[in-house]
Amino acid sequence: MTNEFEDIRITGVDESASGGGDENSALVDVVLTLSESTPSEWATYFNQRWEQHIYMMKRRARVAGSRLTIHCVPNELEKDHLPELRKVMEETNDRYRRHVATQAREERARAEREQAQKDEIKKLKGIKFD
Repeated sequence: MTNEFEDIRITGVDESASGGGDENSALVDVVLTLSESTPSEWATYFNQRWEQHIYMMKRRARVAGSRLTIHCVPNELEKDHLPELRKVMEETNDRYRRHVATQAREERARAEREQAQKDEIKKLKGIKFD
């Protein structure tokens, strides 16, 4: 696993995927595009963190793949929801970066243990068996 991770960011609105609200409500699904498809751990953490995040105008939101969908009134997005989404995304990027670093350390430690075992076994070639 590589230790290089670039922050996931919101890059725009997918107009063709957005909409679909109830005719009796101003709430619709606004689909935001992300800078890249999210790793599953990233999406899971974002979704869990969003559930825990509290603010006055909070709406339902979820990440899947390269999209973030928020169920809101479109004209609330920029002022009320985008700052909160960015906060949770920043936390998620930080947490995922730490996850990647931990995975890389664990992989290096595993490789070092394997190499040490191979070196010990290699030393056995010098034993006389007869």
